[in-house]
Amino acid sequence: MARYVLMLSGGSDADRFEVPPSGLVLGRSPEVDIVLTGPAVSRRHAHVWLEGDALFVEDLGSRNGVEINGEITHLGRLDAGDRLGVGDTLFEVVKHQAIAAGRSVIGYDQGSTLCQRIVTEDTARFPLLYRATQLLGTVFDLDELFTKILELIFDALPVRRGFILTLARDSNEPELRATLSREPDKAAPPLSRTLVDHVIGQRDAIMTLDAQYDRRFQTAQSVVSHAIRAAMCAPLCGRTAVVGAIYVDSGAEAGSFTEQDLQLLTVIGRVVGEAVENAQLHREMIERERLAALGEAMAGVGHCVKNILTAIRGGGHFIDRGVAESEIEFVGKGWPMLRRAMERIDMLVMNMLSFAHNPEPQRIETDIDVLCREVLGMVRTRADKLNITLEYEPCGGATAWVDERQLYRVLLNLLTNAVDACERTGGAVWVSSTCDTSGCTIKVRDSGPGVPPDILPKLSRAFVSSKGSNGVGLGLACSYKIVRAHGGDILVESTPGEGATFSVVLPSETGIRKRR
Repeated sequence: MARYVLMLSGGSDADRFEVPPSGLVLGRSPEVDIVLTGPAVSRRHAHVWLEGDALFVEDLGSRNGVEINGEITHLGRLDAGDRLGVGDTLFEVVKHQAIAAGRSVIGYDQGSTLCQRIVTEDTARFPLLYRATQLLGTVFDLDELFTKILELIFDALPVRRGFILTLARDSNEPELRATLSREPDKAAPPLSRTLVDHVIGQRDAIMTLDAQYDRRFQTAQSVVSHAIRAAMCAPLCGRTAVVGAIYVDSGAEAGSFTEQDLQLLTVIGRVVGEAVENAQLHREMIERERLAALGEAMAGVGHCVKNILTAIRGGGHFIDRGVAESEIEFVGKGWPMLRRAMERIDMLVMNMLSFAHNPEPQRIETDIDVLCREVLGMVRTRADKLNITLEYEPCGGATAWVDERQLYRVLLNLLTNAVDACERTGGAVWVSSTCDTSGCTIKVRDSGPGVPPDILPKLSRAFVSSKGSNGVGLGLACSYKIVRAHGGDILVESTPGEGATFSVVLPSETGIRKRR
């Protein structure tokens, strides 16, 4: 199909009016396509339209008629080089053969072969593909990656506007993720959903060199309203599915793309598509792991709470009986059970809060010996009732810059575990601290049965416990987290049947200092 332009005689590029298939109306009315001024122009003066490759003009009943090359006519045909007069305004008719509009398509299977060929044979385009691949290894935020990919395309191709879309997980509808434009007006995204929907649905890369004359898109409102000319759209193909599309166009300019441009866009779509698919799979894996961890956490916490409730019910039964029979002896039996249950609830809640949050240590100068003795005092009453000996070997008055409250909780967790380990048979728990310029080490050793070898490597994980139904597995996980936030670590030595030693190692950065 031929294309015609009415060029205002002596005008600039802005005074060029291309005649669309629907034609143009010229006149003085603000509602016509080309508004002219002057007393010789009627409100609706003339109509110019196309029939096949021919251009015609018709006078619409004006007072002064229209002129073709100086001759007044009511209806006439216009050819290239003719001069059209409407009132006092003179136009020159420019004709050029319309570009073959949009029959370039690269199918899905052809795209796979093309990608391999460019990688192995095409030395001219491989550097650009290599730069795109480099971005995948250095930019991990998808939105930032999409913007940089568009910038890369703009550097390589004659593109005026570009968009990257991905399919939404819930609705499978295309979502705009990145845009780039050289056009001055960026208020409304000039995006043809017709092309995008076709590409995503058919998995084909497509190019149209003049969408205004491409029969496939003449009914698309987005193509008409945004005056889209040359446009290309390629699918973002992962290994298993299409996950989005790259769309670019040349703005109001027509015929600026080549078959090689479409090939390059297709290959970039393959590279970016795999990155998007990998990111989606990674998010899904994290979500599955999060749900699995949540389920494990709820099961562990629920089991621990169930055991605590059993103790509360047992203690409550004794207290109820003591109140009913006025026997203080039963109250004396029930109250320790309730108190122990409340202590376990308190420790469970505090450990859950510590594990859920990740606050920075609030360091103050802390006396290590004083801190250790305070924790020993907390567990001594229970240890005495269980015939467990507690011994402490002090470090000799050293201070360290640590979060005193957090370190207290670490030592309380370790000592409580050590006493629990000796609960059935009695025994002993030894605590010692050594501090020098290289750091500080606090050891908690018990004479219990030791940690099973299969549990030993997992102790730092949440909800891993060697206590069976008596533990939830949060105390040690929180302790590891706190000590590592201080730059240290917890080391474990254990031999089955010979007890276990937990060593809290704090580095010299904590400012270990001996008191004089």
